[in-house]
Amino acid sequence: MERIIPTEYNMSVKVASYDVGPTGTMRLSAVLRYQQEAGEQHLMGAGLGWQAMLKRGMVFVTSRWHTVVRRLPGMEETVTLTTWHRDRKGPRFFRCYEWRDADGALLIEGVMQFALVAVENHRLLRGDEFMAVAPLPDNPRQVTCTDPGRFPVSGVAPAGEYRVRWSDTDRNGHLNNTHYADLMLDYLPAERLAQDPVEIDLHFAGECLRGDTLTLAYAETGDTGTVTGDTARGRSFSARIRWGE
Repeated sequence: MERIIPTEYNMSVKVASYDVGPTGTMRLSAVLRYQQEAGEQHLMGAGLGWQAMLKRGMVFVTSRWHTVVRRLPGMEETVTLTTWHRDRKGPRFFRCYEWRDADGALLIEGVMQFALVAVENHRLLRGDEFMAVAPLPDNPRQVTCTDPGRFPVSGVAPAGEYRVRWSDTDRNGHLNNTHYADLMLDYLPAERLAQDPVEIDLHFAGECLRGDTLTLAYAETGDTGTVTGDTARGRSFSARIRWGE
């Protein structure tokens, strides 16, 4: 039976009280959670959700995220999230996202880069293993923000430590990527927390497991802040946040 993956997937989201932070706008971690769920639902349309892929011995993991924020939605606002697989470059899969309000105005747009890994040993796969099961349809539709990529990290100073608890971990057994969005904000200066960011980059560099201690560091230059998190094994994540008018 041929598996057909839809070209795109639309999800209606009514922003709940638990999705927003002290500013009354959606938390970046909630943005990531809904995007994660929308991508899952997109693949489930072809019977290739997380559980089905697990049985095949492979899962997608997020490696990089770049997003541009025009406005974060507020509590009880109903918005539409659209996602689609754009293309694949070797082992890297690129998925786009758009968030629009009830009038169709663009709120958030971004690109996430994924890697396919083996469940048994977390080995990076080439990507052909998934395409052989159900070829993802390349979609020429683009977002205006650039793809996630490398960004400079320098001059960071110690900002604190965080010990990963059982409640932080997901079904893969590590700190879920959505938690990193909260962590990067928790270690910002207080005056920045009242501002909504206009651009975010997140690089998920290495697994963070239950019992690990993350050492956080921070640097700020102009309108841009950089947060890093390291375990005893090395860099776990790095983030760049830009604020604007």
